[in-house]
Amino acid sequence: MPGITTWEVGGQRLSGTDTRPAGAPRATIVALHGGGYSAGYWDHPLDPAASLLALGPALGYRVVAIDRPGYGASHGLVGDSVRADRQAEIVFDLIDTLRADGETAVFLIGHSMGAVLALHMAASARAGTIAGLDISGLPFVFDEALADKQQLARLDFLPDNSRKFRRGLFYGPDGTFDADMIAAEEGLTRPIPAAEIIDAVECPVSTPALAPKITVPVRITRAESDVSSGGGREGLESCGALFTSAPRVELAWQRASGHNISLHHVARAYHLRAIAFFDEALGCA
Repeated sequence: MPGITTWEVGGQRLSGTDTRPAGAPRATIVALHGGGYSAGYWDHPLDPAASLLALGPALGYRVVAIDRPGYGASHGLVGDSVRADRQAEIVFDLIDTLRADGETAVFLIGHSMGAVLALHMAASARAGTIAGLDISGLPFVFDEALADKQQLARLDFLPDNSRKFRRGLFYGPDGTFDADMIAAEEGLTRPIPAAEIIDAVECPVSTPALAPKITVPVRITRAESDVSSGGGREGLESCGALFTSAPRVELAWQRASGHNISLHHVARAYHLRAIAFFDEALGCA
């Protein structure tokens, strides 16, 4: 993984990676990982050619993959400090800092809890800096058996998940990902601040309120073998229909993948499609 960068923003220290093209960037992609992972989620540990951090700069984009608030350099944030609205304010402060390096368009790519954060940001009063978003693994249909809001509010961090648990919840059938991935991804996993999962539990209610406020192009991907967020194709279509103010909504059914799309064999294809979507958004602006 590229070297770690840190930023002092929003009264917090954030960490992540900042990869740039050889010339002036077409735009900046801010990558938001899911719960229990780090910025390294976007940097496939077994297939460098599939890494968003490599593909983006090769195609002219600056890619800033951050450890979301509560992870990395800001580990220790818990409770209300890691709820989506507060995370959004901190990441917007980071975007203001990034744009000081050059006034390029900013796109968000968010996975799972990062997708929840991306929605909150795109619906915010500060969303004028956002040119479009690509989200995957959004818990639009959430299995309440996976989490209890009252218990989440009492905990600082969730217990660590076993390899067997992560394999069952986040990965598709054998053959859709490298057999060594479940061991390799341990270098990417991090403790989960419990309170942020409250926003996942509330996603089926918050999304219908947030989506109509979003006025930029939106791409939503659902993995065909995702068991951590339900709904299937019907749920994907129902979610997409909520974005009534977006100039374009693209829905994608990702074959040969479970929840962690960026760690499956299709990661390169998924990242290329996301970048193509951003290219089109720039071309139509």
